[in-house]
Amino acid sequence: MDKSGRINGWKAIGAYFGRDRTTAIRWARDRGLPVHRLPGGKTATVYALKPELDAWARGQPASLEPETPQISEPAILPEVVVEAPRKRTAGRLWIAAGIAVLVASLVLVVWATRSSLWPTQGGPAASAAVALPGDPVLAERYLKASDLVGGRTASGLEEAIGLFRDINRRDPSYAPAYAGLAEALLLSREFGMRRDTEVFPQARTAARTAIRLSPDLAAAHRALGFVAYWSDHDRTAAGAAFRRAIALDPGQGLTHFWYGNVLSDNGDHAAARRELDLARQSLPGSVAVQTDFAWALWAAGDEAAAIPLLQSLATQHPDFAVAHDCLAIVRLAKGDYAGYAEALSRFAAARQDPVLLTYAGNVEAARAGGPSAMHRVMMARALEDLESDGDMTRAWAGFLASTAGDRAALLDLLRTADERREVWGDAGLVRRIKARWAADREIQDLLSRRVGPRIA
Repeated sequence: MDKSGRINGWKAIGAYFGRDRTTAIRWARDRGLPVHRLPGGKTATVYALKPELDAWARGQPASLEPETPQISEPAILPEVVVEAPRKRTAGRLWIAAGIAVLVASLVLVVWATRSSLWPTQGGPAASAAVALPGDPVLAERYLKASDLVGGRTASGLEEAIGLFRDINRRDPSYAPAYAGLAEALLLSREFGMRRDTEVFPQARTAARTAIRLSPDLAAAHRALGFVAYWSDHDRTAAGAAFRRAIALDPGQGLTHFWYGNVLSDNGDHAAARRELDLARQSLPGSVAVQTDFAWALWAAGDEAAAIPLLQSLATQHPDFAVAHDCLAIVRLAKGDYAGYAEALSRFAAARQDPVLLTYAGNVEAARAGGPSAMHRVMMARALEDLESDGDMTRAWAGFLASTAGDRAALLDLLRTADERREVWGDAGLVRRIKARWAADREIQDLLSRRVGPRIA
């Protein structure tokens, strides 16, 4: 136990009560022993807080002897090492989760927070419990799929998608599997290789099916909020869906995390800070939450706090891709093209995405020609992306043009965006464009028309 009163690992938690790790796991599962699981990083780690354990013990039978099992004891799986999460720039969201254990019985429950399958005491309220399928085989598949989603690896997400779909076929009335499918699909565009055009329609359908079957399922409303913002660009619908999810289950840290990211991207910085602070309380120790919190600080203009935090996270967690992604953009905003290339290469290496690796290699190869050569490679890629994705806004391309000081290119992009009535998020990028051209009335006017309605 460290000086803060935190007890790390199942073995130490069990030893605190004079029991073994198997008993500690069973008490957490069946008797509400307050155990937390650290999201983020490469290894899923559990811990408990001494005051919470003492308070729990006071409400238990005096002996605290393990109850006689009514069923055979399940095999206890070791804590596992998961790959570093993979992501794309839009919609930063990932939380590593741990292992859940199946107990075959008539009624089973699992905590439905996406950050972990164990209760979390740090949030505003405890999350609601979700009944598992009555069929033990389907219950096992649901738990396995949930674990795989928590791992945030491309192969694991693909397996989870298959398992959720199998449950949908075998038990089409089980709503949580549809919500799980929606979440796995959305994460597959971040950490896997699936594309937005494939993922968003399927995730939307799955989430709507879950809500039709179970209107009060918070995870399904959260997924619809994500789709509404990042795919449909419907800020009103996104805000309503996230607020509905929070009202239904205020203890789900993931909902506050996703909602905070959306608010930050939209420029609702004060509201974003409130939601991300709630996520930080619910998901203590999460590298993902810390990284996105730093990014939100940068988007709001607090570089003095954001940049050191991002640098520290990238150093302490070199395999955590998104920290390098954020640093690349932060460095580019200051005109540091070489720093951008370096962070981009680390981001690509962590992601192991062939397309991203090729792009990073092309940017690196252009370094010999200086910033202008690198800018040409970057802008060419941005324009190719715009051509291939008709829903993409010109915010990133405009940021590249602005950083290079190319007023003509920036005006051309802004005028096209005006004709298309584009509404931009990317509040951090827009802030830097505005600052660079503060005295340019035409650019400021065009930028002012890119602002969408507030969400909070």
